[in-house]
Amino acid sequence: MSPSTPTDDEDIAYRVAALPLEYGETRINQLFTRGYDRYVVDGEDQPDDLVNDVERFGTAAFKEQVRADVAEEPFVDEPRTLAVLATLSAICVKEQPKFEHASPRNIQVLYDIRELYVNNLASLIRAHADGSLQQDIADVLYSKEPGEDGPHPGRVCTGITEIPEFGDGLYLEIPMAAASRKCLVRAEGESSTGSDGGEILTRVNDNKLYVPVGDFDSKYRDYAERAFKKLLRVQEDGLSDDQLSWLTTNESAITERIDRFLETGHHERIWRNWDRGERTIRVLRRALSDAPDDVAQKGEFHTAKELYRAVEAYEAEDEWESSVTDWISSPSSLAKTLADHESHSAVTIDRDGRVNTYRIGRAGSGAEQIEVREIEEIFELPCMANMEERLHEKKPVRKDLYNFARMVMWLPQYQDSSLDEIVADLKDVFARWPWYDEQETEYQVRYEFSNTIDGDTPLPMNCDNDDLQRYCIGQDQCPYSIWGSLPFPDEMYEQVEEESAGPAEQF
Repeated sequence: MSPSTPTDDEDIAYRVAALPLEYGETRINQLFTRGYDRYVVDGEDQPDDLVNDVERFGTAAFKEQVRADVAEEPFVDEPRTLAVLATLSAICVKEQPKFEHASPRNIQVLYDIRELYVNNLASLIRAHADGSLQQDIADVLYSKEPGEDGPHPGRVCTGITEIPEFGDGLYLEIPMAAASRKCLVRAEGESSTGSDGGEILTRVNDNKLYVPVGDFDSKYRDYAERAFKKLLRVQEDGLSDDQLSWLTTNESAITERIDRFLETGHHERIWRNWDRGERTIRVLRRALSDAPDDVAQKGEFHTAKELYRAVEAYEAEDEWESSVTDWISSPSSLAKTLADHESHSAVTIDRDGRVNTYRIGRAGSGAEQIEVREIEEIFELPCMANMEERLHEKKPVRKDLYNFARMVMWLPQYQDSSLDEIVADLKDVFARWPWYDEQETEYQVRYEFSNTIDGDTPLPMNCDNDDLQRYCIGQDQCPYSIWGSLPFPDEMYEQVEEESAGPAEQF
């Protein structure tokens, strides 16, 4: 008799859906198969029904109240279907051309879909059966780490029960012999292994620990968020190019909803950590870029009157841009707007003169700008000029090469170029050095371009990098900075700000 699988056994399907990090791709794909089976009636596929449900799930994820309500009442009634709809909705979002150059970690829509999935899953698990699934989950969440004399040979969680003498609420029952440090729960929802946390909420009775169910809910939410990433990856890997093309061609509701938010300027609904001031600064940047040089220039100090002329002449492309330019009705209102957004990294106000002047630039660096029409113009940076001179004497160390390649990756003129075009241009530059070998250089450059970090284009080194100090003339006497002087696109600076904020959740 063959063992049960998620395809033919509902209990196994629930367990794989609840604990996908504990299973391999085969079991997860069987779960998806069970989910797709719902869209087969009398042996006939029902693709329209599948797309309709994907659109229904994806658009529901935009609604905060729906995401919250689903924690009490499931939006999708089976985990197999939930896994399919949530991952396909996320794929529809990731595949949209407007997100082609965006890191998934910046796309708020993906987080909304994940939240709808996690809340729905928690609701389904709570309603399922007799608590044995919760015990299985608790075994994973509270098991001993390898360094804690683990694993425990028996069940970690032997029951979920009420203990009247402990007060209201349910507790996970964990034998002392199976207990790990993760069982120590403190007040305010914090689990701590230290001695300086809040009140200890874990109780001890008859050689057993009793962990509040609230801690289980919190730990499982973290687990489910990480698990969604694995489900999404397996679903993406399992779709053929034809299936992916069919899905994205037939889906329209999620795309239309995203387009509508962008057209109306609700960028915070689409992008994560969107700064409302960013909308205003973005319009000002575009206005300055469109303005003739004799009117105003990005990165230069101008009076409010000069900047207002640029804004007044700017032809807004979208409704939300028009709302920003309409709001700026005079030089004085522009001055007030800039003062309101003075904390923005791109805004610098000089109050030393008779009239205040304003600069819309990059990160308030004050660095001189370099227009890079040809790669050689990068050598206008003193550090790169020093490196260029040294490369006439010695072969490059790898860090020099990849930093150079990363700078080129981010230049606006190469954002839409083919790799062959970029490699050819780089080889033309490298050919000036005596160690140049065409085949070796081509291999190295192609390797650097394929060497992404979680799909993101790696950042070029900035002036503080120790490896650049070998060529640096001294930051205190250099009028340039790498990140402040080169014409890198907004996406690079968004990545800089994101990585500066520390580790982020990823899809």
